[in-house]
Amino acid sequence: MATKKSSSSDTEQQEIYVSRSEKKRQAKDIEEIAKELMALSPALIKKLPTDDLLKTELHNSRDLKGGALKRQIKFIASILRENGADAVLAFLTERKGSHLKQTGEFHELERLREDIISEVIMAREEAQRNQEHLTESWQSETIAVACRRFPDLDHNALKKSALRYAATRKPVHRREMFRQLHAAMERQQFNKTTPPSSEA
Repeated sequence: MATKKSSSSDTEQQEIYVSRSEKKRQAKDIEEIAKELMALSPALIKKLPTDDLLKTELHNSRDLKGGALKRQIKFIASILRENGADAVLAFLTERKGSHLKQTGEFHELERLREDIISEVIMAREEAQRNQEHLTESWQSETIAVACRRFPDLDHNALKKSALRYAATRKPVHRREMFRQLHAAMERQQFNKTTPPSSEA
């Protein structure tokens, strides 16, 4: 019997310890969410799926420092605990996912542009060795790949920008190449999300 009582007591103490640890962890998690919310721009704060009280407190926290900032974090965390943080957390998660997706797309466009630049520079150097000029008749395998990736891409315009960059090495032509690729990507995304108009 004594052993059972001891075992029961140990279990209860362990449960109390776990419960307190879990509460501390949850409190810390809520405060981290509060910090993320406070770092949002005014435009994103307006879009938050929450009440006006939280939005007002987030706006009021922008210039706070030191102890006042710590107190505001705890106050915003208490509002989140009271109202529930699920919708706000979903908003933050979606925003992060969107940002990561955009970053990945930008990296893809940069890689495409750099591959085109490497190809056109090599082609121009080879033409110079042969005492020839690289003209618009040049056939780029990398631009062909880009056109397959983005069917709406203006093949000739991108080739002209690449040739101009190879001849001058001016950053303006390099930026123009990225702009052309990005515009083609946006048109592709728009066409995917826009349903076809039904004929009457």
